[in-house]
Amino acid sequence: MKSICYECNKPGIIIPNECDFTSQFAVVKKYELLYTEALPRFQKLPSNIYGLPYHSKPQQIYNGTDRTEPGLAYKLRNDLTGEERVLADKLIDDCFFANEWMQIESSALKFMSLLKESENYELIWLRNSGLRDPIPNGYEFIGYDISYPCDYDGSFSIIGDCMFICRWHGCDKEGTLFTSDFHKLNANGLFNTWQDAYVYMEKYLNEDWTERGEYCILEVYQKRASANT
Repeated sequence: MKSICYECNKPGIIIPNECDFTSQFAVVKKYELLYTEALPRFQKLPSNIYGLPYHSKPQQIYNGTDRTEPGLAYKLRNDLTGEERVLADKLIDDCFFANEWMQIESSALKFMSLLKESENYELIWLRNSGLRDPIPNGYEFIGYDISYPCDYDGSFSIIGDCMFICRWHGCDKEGTLFTSDFHKLNANGLFNTWQDAYVYMEKYLNEDWTERGEYCILEVYQKRASANT
């Protein structure tokens, strides 16, 4: 279905475009585990700003899209059947097939079951703002993220990369430019309103050191705790 994405190739110039976005699930790593893995890197140059790893345990959780696992193709179980191996290879090699596969919860759970230590991962469901695709049963809205169009394993987010675990462009050295935006994040590290998400996106993309590309303001949904029991 058609919805709006935002293209930015020069600082401060944001162009809304129609884009094809199909709501889908993504397999992402649980944030507490990502935080623990990232902490030693951040301890080399400690910086107690935003939600960057500094304390032994996260003081703020981020449950958005930017929880991709580097090298996910190499995290597959060693005991896959021949049929499972064919499926895994196709999911990883063919992004169009993977994104279509991830539209259904049972299929997404099947993919997650192919991973080693699958209990370290979880599903989120993503819908571009403005779409009205039915919300999967048992899922609840937890906030807005700003990210690249999502793939089966999540996507780059300007919240996740700038204010939580910096892996690409990171944040301003002083950690003050986005303080007001950081304080607007909810308990899931996401914005409660579309307006707050858009304002932050404008501010971020106005800086010349930030990531260029096409962004979506995504609604993020997570399985209700009661629905997992």
